[in-house]
Amino acid sequence: MKSLLCSILLATSFALAQEADSSAQELSPFDHLGHNMLGSAFSWPLGFHMLGGALTYRLSMEDKDLMVARFAARQNEIVYGIAFTPGMLMGTFGPFLIPGYMYFISNNKALNNTGAVAAQATAVAFLYNNILKAVSGRAHPDAENNTGELSRDFKWGFGRRGVFYGWPSGHSMTNASLAMSIASYHRDNPWVVAGCGLYAGYIATSMVLGAKGEAHWFSDAVAGTLMGASIGWYIGNTFYKEKQGKTGGTPKVTVAPLFYDDTKGAVVSLIF
Repeated sequence: MKSLLCSILLATSFALAQEADSSAQELSPFDHLGHNMLGSAFSWPLGFHMLGGALTYRLSMEDKDLMVARFAARQNEIVYGIAFTPGMLMGTFGPFLIPGYMYFISNNKALNNTGAVAAQATAVAFLYNNILKAVSGRAHPDAENNTGELSRDFKWGFGRRGVFYGWPSGHSMTNASLAMSIASYHRDNPWVVAGCGLYAGYIATSMVLGAKGEAHWFSDAVAGTLMGASIGWYIGNTFYKEKQGKTGGTPKVTVAPLFYDDTKGAVVSLIF
């Protein structure tokens, strides 16, 4: 599995680096930020957010979450550790390392612009996920004491279990958003789309089957992947249409931080 993950990342990176970016503009992670934040929550991705919630209810009520968690707990810890620990680690650091390398380090324009798109998608998904976790407060699986009741243990409210316990899976959501923003922005390249899809799927699977199944319930990963993928595709699509010169009259909202002497704030510009 570790070699599979490395192969996916290398093949996707190579395909991206070989692709010429016809856009004359250098993208920033702050481009269209306000528009994309609202659209990711209330435009067509809202349907996938609602679907994630509905599937979570069904999978937990029918004890499908429990079945998957008990399956993971029965597996050989060493074998499954070798298979899925790389995915859990990459799921933790990938949302920072991948866009960071593309945007700040690479000298390839296509990778720079892709990094800007991916950074914004990851940040938006991370923000929304932490809000959902803080409100839902769902308990994690426990390999020794999994029950159907535990899979339905939500502490609704704000911050009742912090932001580390909760629904949906943050790793699944942020990495799906990262991957699908890249896939959407480079949808004309089938190798990139396939690599991104495999990457997101492996990360979600790792969060369910790794660590004796104690990281997340199955429905956490399902909902996180659906939500993150829709956010990523929506944001990537905004930049893709701009790259193709098909903005459709969508205003470009740019938000940039401002730090100058004692002045701190943000600069917001609106370009039609």
